[in-house]
Amino acid sequence: MISASGPRNIPSTSTPQTPDHEPSKNLIRTKVLLLGLRRAGKTSIYEHLFNDLPAKQTFYLEMTTRVTKHTYDTVIPLEIHDFPGNISLETLDTPLKEYSSLVFVIDIQDLYQQPIQRLVELVIAAYQENPDMSLEVFVHKADALSEEYKIENFRQIQQRVAEELVDMSEEYEQIPINFHLTSIYDHSAHEAFSKVIHRLVDSLPFLEDMLNVFCSNSQSQKAFLFDTRSRLYVATDASPVDPPTLSLCTNYLQMLNSFGLLYKSITASPLRQQTITPPTNPTPSSSGVASPAVPSFNIFLSIPDTPSTLLVPSTVIALTTASPLHQLSQHPLHQILA
Repeated sequence: MISASGPRNIPSTSTPQTPDHEPSKNLIRTKVLLLGLRRAGKTSIYEHLFNDLPAKQTFYLEMTTRVTKHTYDTVIPLEIHDFPGNISLETLDTPLKEYSSLVFVIDIQDLYQQPIQRLVELVIAAYQENPDMSLEVFVHKADALSEEYKIENFRQIQQRVAEELVDMSEEYEQIPINFHLTSIYDHSAHEAFSKVIHRLVDSLPFLEDMLNVFCSNSQSQKAFLFDTRSRLYVATDASPVDPPTLSLCTNYLQMLNSFGLLYKSITASPLRQQTITPPTNPTPSSSGVASPAVPSFNIFLSIPDTPSTLLVPSTVIALTTASPLHQLSQHPLHQILA
């Protein structure tokens, strides 16, 4: 399994912005509408994913009382609008037709009647004004319930939303809504928002094809293309996503983000660019003729300015690997880079 790393240290900004970090006014951004009732966890999700706020510190976040517009540059430039829980459709400062995705957050511990009613109103309004809008529902704070109860509550929410839409009109029965069970205490929120981005990236089939070719040529089991700062994967190959594998990659990306600035990549370090010469002392053979010594050191392959971490044997994160010298020419990654 090899995980491919996306752009490094991409800054995340939110309004109001300082002049040094002000995004280009001419840049067309993909708008995402983030909604939900009070204390549902909207701001916590954003701060945890895009500003790397630890989950335990989200308790100290203030309640959202005004519209906050965040900008973030990944494979596509995003503009995420975080709205207060009491805002209505009539008070939206941007028409629904300008949004590409709607993310509605429901607290799984909350009473469902009010958030489901609000969600149905939003879904119908979005469908009428912008049928191409991607509709996402995050059933959040799943960590608070046992496995059995959260699965049952998740199923009930989906069923009640479908029933409410059918009661309004049979036409709304076919509206595609994507439900995600999320928590900021595991990697479910990362995976859910990654899928939100997948539906917004027009070049996703091209990226997936490149990763399929990479896996085929390098004999890798799995490949992800990550945005390293947010740890969201913007693309993956055709094989199914295994949650433990995704969690492993996400954990190591978090480690690289935390300690990567303390180290330089192999190719960027002048000391490591020195030529290593084998020992000059000959080794006597059984026939009495001296035979050249075989180097026992390892040679590392690394893309410039790309962090490299060996996870477990034959499992490497980023486009890098390590092989003994005598195996280097036979290594599949060496053949790809050659």
